[in-house]
Amino acid sequence: MATFDPEALLRSLTDAHVRFVVIGGIAVGVHGVVRGTKDVDIVPDPGLDNLERLATALRELDARQIGVDTEFLPNQPTDPEGLAQGGSFQLQTRLGQLDILQESDAVRSFAELDRDAIEVHHMGLALRVCSLAHLREMKRAARRPQDLRDLEDLDIAHGG
Repeated sequence: MATFDPEALLRSLTDAHVRFVVIGGIAVGVHGVVRGTKDVDIVPDPGLDNLERLATALRELDARQIGVDTEFLPNQPTDPEGLAQGGSFQLQTRLGQLDILQESDAVRSFAELDRDAIEVHHMGLALRVCSLAHLREMKRAARRPQDLRDLEDLDIAHGG
């Protein structure tokens, strides 16, 4: 298993000029709740030029899908056309786990997230991070145990 280096992983994406909004555990931290995370969660801009940059960055990061039998998958995350088909990808890279999420019942579109995202300097990087309102909405929709704990902690940090 690769050593998890979220700063280097995010830097690889920003250095490749990939446009994305950070969600998940890192967004929870940006919004004032300190907790560990095992991955970086992003929602990429679905424009083909951006997906081409993302696919190139993923190849350079030696990204491979985890938790699925990739032999039978029609869309691959290291292929811009595969990314353009939508869906979500759980990837292991040489810098740790990267989850690429695209619009679903639980995740808003990039355009919606980007419109309300905040720009922060976090881990030495300028990042677009989803708004607190969108983060809470996604956590409520996902309803996994960690999401429910995050909601409680965000309520404590910001008021319910």
